[in-house]
Amino acid sequence: MTQDDDHTNGYRSNGQNPAGEDAFTVGVVSYRTGPVLDSCLAALRTAAGVAEILVVDNGNPPGAAARLDRLAAAEPRLRLIRPGRNLGFAAGCNLIAAQARGRLLALVNPDLIVPATTFERLRACLDADPAVWLCGARLLNPDGSEQRGGRREVLTPWRALVETLRLDRLAPHHPHFRRLHRLDGAPPETSVAVPVISGALMAIRRDRFLALGGMDEAMFLHLEDVDFCLRVLSAGGQVLYCGGVPVHHHRSSSDVARCFVEWHKTRSSIRYFDKHFRATYPGWSLRLIALLLLGRFVLVAGRALPADLGRWLRRLGGGERR
Repeated sequence: MTQDDDHTNGYRSNGQNPAGEDAFTVGVVSYRTGPVLDSCLAALRTAAGVAEILVVDNGNPPGAAARLDRLAAAEPRLRLIRPGRNLGFAAGCNLIAAQARGRLLALVNPDLIVPATTFERLRACLDADPAVWLCGARLLNPDGSEQRGGRREVLTPWRALVETLRLDRLAPHHPHFRRLHRLDGAPPETSVAVPVISGALMAIRRDRFLALGGMDEAMFLHLEDVDFCLRVLSAGGQVLYCGGVPVHHHRSSSDVARCFVEWHKTRSSIRYFDKHFRATYPGWSLRLIALLLLGRFVLVAGRALPADLGRWLRRLGGGERR
């Protein structure tokens, strides 16, 4: 179910044409995101180069849903998509792409705050080289420091082991012992080709997103961005880290049970390794990885269960309007 399509016929930012070739459709997938969603949308409304804003409301509390309704009534460029249940991040992104009207598509996490020139700069990165299919930004913590995840190596079973056990300490400069996250030195302030960027902010031409089949909806949460980057590379495209596009990312703002998050992370991780490394790693190693991931989930969930039960009981007893 969506808001009336007439809500997006106008374009009120910087006098640009709503159907212009340079305009972005910006999509946000939200589930119990909390107050930071208001800040995210406020920044998007003042950003240049935004023709429309699509918000997938995967299930926010009544108070947040009411605020979204009021905002959609006041902002002609904003449309709400309400699937009626939590479809997950990947499926939400695919809904956005299916309904987007812009030639350019930007997928933005609901806890991300963008400066006003973000999309103009991302458009310049996409237009500078036809080989560039996918762009990301320089992710910053609220204190201004670089956040991990903005520029990454490909996650392989071996690299997962290196990262978990910190085997990079054995041979810090050897390429086989390179860490997953590229956090060596100051973050580049120029555009650099990298294997993987973060799904916190991805910019791509809509037709290419659709041609690639969108996000893998079997990855309900976690690693869907890595999977998408690998498919871009496999199709012959280039992934670009735009160091000159700084954005602030708050991370982990959703009020969600940790057991829920960890379970979906575990399922997505198992699928990711099987999907991309079945042909290059022995089957027993992937089964071992799956068992280790499931064992980790049991340990983490056991520690998180009391707090998750308390959260559920508080909601049950007091209701929620946030």
